[in-house]
Amino acid sequence: MVYGKEIQRARLINVSATGARLGQLSQMEPDRLVLICLLHLKIPAKVVWSNEKQTGVHFLEPLSVADLQTMGATIADGASPRGKWGNHGFRELR
Repeated sequence: MVYGKEIQRARLINVSATGARLGQLSQMEPDRLVLICLLHLKIPAKVVWSNEKQTGVHFLEPLSVADLQTMGATIADGASPRGKWGNHGFRELR
């Protein structure tokens, strides 16, 4: 993820067509614009919330079905892009 002039590695925890939850990042300011780079995708997003453990982002444009499937396939434990990961649900960020 590109955050200002800084590049940080993140773990994709969950994803929907409109946003994602990321882990292993430093805390970020809400409303900050970021660029998520994953495989061939470069997705502009806005930080909605952030704490010392996770960060929620809202994509500036919804993902296509193909891009959502590409991102969802990278989530650990075979989670689907429909919003399930382990025992955690995902609420779309708005």
